[in-house]
Amino acid sequence: MTNLVLLPFLLPFLTAIVSLFFWGNRPVQRALNVLGSAILLLVAIVLLVRVQADGIQVLQAGNWPAPFGITIAVDLLSAIMVLLASLTGLGVAVYALADIDNQREAFGFHPLFQFLLMGINGSFVTGDIFNLYVWFEIMLIASFVLLSLGGERRQLAGSIKYVTINLVASAIFVAAIGLLYSLTGSLNMAHLAQLIPEVENQGLLTAVAMMFLAAFGIKAGLFPLYFWLPSSYHTPPAAVSGIFAGLLTKVGVYALIRVFTLLFIGNISYTHHGVLLVLAGAAMVMGVFGAASQMEIRRILSFHIVSQIGYMVMGLALFTPLALAGTVFYLMHHIIVKANLFLIG
Repeated sequence: MTNLVLLPFLLPFLTAIVSLFFWGNRPVQRALNVLGSAILLLVAIVLLVRVQADGIQVLQAGNWPAPFGITIAVDLLSAIMVLLASLTGLGVAVYALADIDNQREAFGFHPLFQFLLMGINGSFVTGDIFNLYVWFEIMLIASFVLLSLGGERRQLAGSIKYVTINLVASAIFVAAIGLLYSLTGSLNMAHLAQLIPEVENQGLLTAVAMMFLAAFGIKAGLFPLYFWLPSSYHTPPAAVSGIFAGLLTKVGVYALIRVFTLLFIGNISYTHHGVLLVLAGAAMVMGVFGAASQMEIRRILSFHIVSQIGYMVMGLALFTPLALAGTVFYLMHHIIVKANLFLIG
């Protein structure tokens, strides 16, 4: 039953691959997209029940022991995020039946949608920091193509901003991974939590923490590098905007929660109560100001995302049990509500 932790990303991958064999057959691709998303939701429910009953589920790929092999780990937070991603994915897949036009379907909307779900769920279940980078890149590729499908002028303008700033974030991310590995000799997150307090050069470690904050902050749409979000999220069809608004920025917030509650907790007066607190407060205010200056509903909602990301990060910055619980609760709430707002907007 431990192999169950593989299904959140294997099922979308297999659905996408099978869908590619029916390229040009839109009815079959539509059916596969909805069916695959429905099965994924059932798997997510079973996985959550299993985690609640038996605790954290861990799989070592190829039977290589941690920290040397690839670790897949699902705790309660991961299981909840997979469930919400799967639920949102199914809702958007059904909505897309009426929303996505023939041209976008002909260029591979349905397999790309499943590849995107694969990257999202992979990010939630990975147990090492390098594979988190790999899943982020899968998400970036799939989301960029989904954002560009249709080739409208404003779509292309938004997608260029989106992919450019996210490639910068990816470059910062991989550089931070390299520095962290040079300091600790490991990339397994559980192992890193043990090794990081023993690092002698804590100043360099704090700099690495800021690099991770920059990378994940960009992907979450955190102040100040959030301009790509309101420039791009309003341009594609509602089905694409819905999955983007509901899940993509939350993967960035999830990554921030993981690294700043598990790894970088040795200098919270600077990292949390200093930098994170200021950026969160600025995002809360600037997002509202941006929304107030807009007239189009989806651009208003896009700026609201920036503000609401600030609320989530504020809970992380305060770093108390109640604040962290509020962050997780609001994260869950925001996935469902914001996806639905974009679908009806």
